[in-house]
Amino acid sequence: MSTHQSLDSIAGAAPYGGGEAPPARLTAKEKQTLMWCFKGKTSWEIARIQNCSEATVNFHFSNIRRKFAVSSRSAALLKAIESGVIRINEAGERGAHESD
Repeated sequence: MSTHQSLDSIAGAAPYGGGEAPPARLTAKEKQTLMWCFKGKTSWEIARIQNCSEATVNFHFSNIRRKFAVSSRSAALLKAIESGVIRINEAGERGAHESD
């Protein structure tokens, strides 16, 4: 980038304002997979819950990581929470042993 580049041209490079990219568009299965990941489930457990193969779950995670431009499930989960794609209060029910 040239040091003489105008601020207007830099600002124009971010169509969503504020420099933030739009949230990734995840499929329902990808969101569901992330929710189970948030709850601590492994690929094998998620596959049993979603009645699919472990390879399918790993495929969903691969797509999720690509859409969020990250290299790990943890980073993808963090990005999904930060961008509002998934909400923590939707992902988990309060256990009986937890106080209000």
